[in-house]
Amino acid sequence: MYILESTNRFRRIERRFNVPMQDLIYQMHWLEDMKHRDIALNLHVPRATITRWFRHFKLPTQSCRRFTDKNLTSWLYKTGQLKKKVRYAGPDRRIQVAKSRVNVDFFKKWSAGMAYVLGYFAADGSMYINPNGSKYIAFYSNDLEILKKIKFSLNSGHKIALRKRYNKNWKDSFILQIGSAEMYKDLIKLGFSPKKELRLKLPKVPRRYLRHFIRGYFDGDGNISYNYYRKSTNPNAKFMHQQIIFAAANKNFVKALENRLSEVAKISYSCFKSAKDSNSHYLIYYRQKEILKLIKFMYSNVNSLLYLNRKYDKFMSWKRLIGDVA
Repeated sequence: MYILESTNRFRRIERRFNVPMQDLIYQMHWLEDMKHRDIALNLHVPRATITRWFRHFKLPTQSCRRFTDKNLTSWLYKTGQLKKKVRYAGPDRRIQVAKSRVNVDFFKKWSAGMAYVLGYFAADGSMYINPNGSKYIAFYSNDLEILKKIKFSLNSGHKIALRKRYNKNWKDSFILQIGSAEMYKDLIKLGFSPKKELRLKLPKVPRRYLRHFIRGYFDGDGNISYNYYRKSTNPNAKFMHQQIIFAAANKNFVKALENRLSEVAKISYSCFKSAKDSNSHYLIYYRQKEILKLIKFMYSNVNSLLYLNRKYDKFMSWKRLIGDVA
């Protein structure tokens, strides 16, 4: 254990001022009314060191309530020379601010746009409460285009932020985050909740809006793929293999989605299984004849604001390849 008075820094300061350290910091603090921070700046040492030296020498310290430039204002309030503003007791200010930047009533009434955005939220959205109690909803995507369309649908003035990926194998992604207790509450009423991946349930979507909801979910967690293969019995001929996949972390949600598609559009799946090397991700597959039904069901007479162009173009390319031009 070292002795404070024997340290080089301590001795250097005493030689510089030609005063014992105990007297020096006492005079600075009490006679010149300097704070520990000001003493530290003069002696070129950290503020915490000055506090430690005061404790070492058992020197008294002025109260932080003494008059300074910072607390003179509060003194005026205490003496009644100034009066504090009446505390605001009206509606939640966060909702008022949000109303000027986003349509907070968006999820209250069913429409084609609302069903599409809700479907996308079911796939690639989240809701949470921050440590201060503020309520947020957020949409995520690697496609900036779809977040711009969702932002337009919500009449939002919020910024879309870039989430930079520093792993070369990952794409940069984007996030649209909105703080609104009203929208958070409406999503709860529709059956959503934080950590929804594990407890996601298919909301009671009106029959006429189901196709928009499913298209929104597909743009988030759906995929279309096609490729060619050759049969061993006929190696000179090429055959096309194509499929649509819906994915979800919740098995019950995928089954409920398949049941509604079968009921409303008479579309039957070809395979339902867990993803490879995962027991917590479920996939439902549709093949060629059912894909054509799905395209017609999801995209007939739909505004271009309500679908992701990249996936729509892939559908159209596939249709042209098989000779069924839209």
